[in-house]
Amino acid sequence: MNRLTTIKDVAKHANVSTTVVSKALNGYTDVSEETRKKVLRAVEELNYSPNMLAKNLKQKVTKSIALIFSNFEYSNGKDGVLFKMMTGIFEAASHYNYEVLLYTRNLSEQQDKSYWQFCKEHKVSGAVITGLKTTDPYFLEIVDSNFPCVVIDADITGNSTGSVMTDNVEAAKSAVLHLVKHGHRRIGMVNGHNYAVVSKERQEGYRQALVQSGIEYDPSLVVNADYTEEHAYELADSYLRAHPDMTAVFFASDLMAIGFMSRCRELNIDIPSRLSIIGFDDIVLSSYTTPRLTTIHQDFQHMAFTAFEQVIRLLEKKEAGRHEKISFHLVDRESVAML
Repeated sequence: MNRLTTIKDVAKHANVSTTVVSKALNGYTDVSEETRKKVLRAVEELNYSPNMLAKNLKQKVTKSIALIFSNFEYSNGKDGVLFKMMTGIFEAASHYNYEVLLYTRNLSEQQDKSYWQFCKEHKVSGAVITGLKTTDPYFLEIVDSNFPCVVIDADITGNSTGSVMTDNVEAAKSAVLHLVKHGHRRIGMVNGHNYAVVSKERQEGYRQALVQSGIEYDPSLVVNADYTEEHAYELADSYLRAHPDMTAVFFASDLMAIGFMSRCRELNIDIPSRLSIIGFDDIVLSSYTTPRLTTIHQDFQHMAFTAFEQVIRLLEKKEAGRHEKISFHLVDRESVAML
């Protein structure tokens, strides 16, 4: 029987010390990016895993795919997005006869080990990852690895890596053009944060819609509320005071729109006669607000199903990863008025 690969083997293969290997695998900042990649290549080439499951590494991996929720501690159960994604994943798994293993990863765990290591130790065939930020540790490593995975709400591709997301630029353009069609010219935007691909794309769609309509793009009209109901509620006062001539606001998520609308009610600002509001996501709560929220519908279930299918193609057909865009549609309810 062949002996198990050790950390000393990895160090020798990468031409570094065992201390450097340990630091590289545990995310220490005093290891250069070049050295870390060299160590990770050695780990992959030698099929090394520090996990207790290492004794089983030579066995064939199970026919299973991991669904990994990154930054799970910051997710919001109120919007129902994670449930819809899980529904799509399990529907696809049943169709293709795969098992699904559900994992959550917080920031400290991501710093401790890479996604590639995590999946290899748990012996899964591939992974669907959601909730990933561009600032997360090992974001770029996903593209460089040979492990089949598909990231939801990102725009990254590699030989074994793909991504799936709504066409956010066009969707945001559609929302803002809907406001323009109703006579609005002074249109604000409440975005999420600067660490998500979707935020950048929705802001770009907002900008393009204004320019296309002959309206000057004013960066001061764009503020961030971290994709939370609470933050949108808190910034409403100062935002409205700063832009008293604003007649409409585009929100990058329904939850932020709902929080903002709540504060508007307390300030006796009538929606939509005084201020028109349009959201993004079409979560269940958006049809129960007063007034009912006009929004962009994202098909989260289909998005997750498509991501799972792409993992299957990466695994079984050995296709290269690709970036897939999911269609959307505008849901016209009651929160936008004609000027």
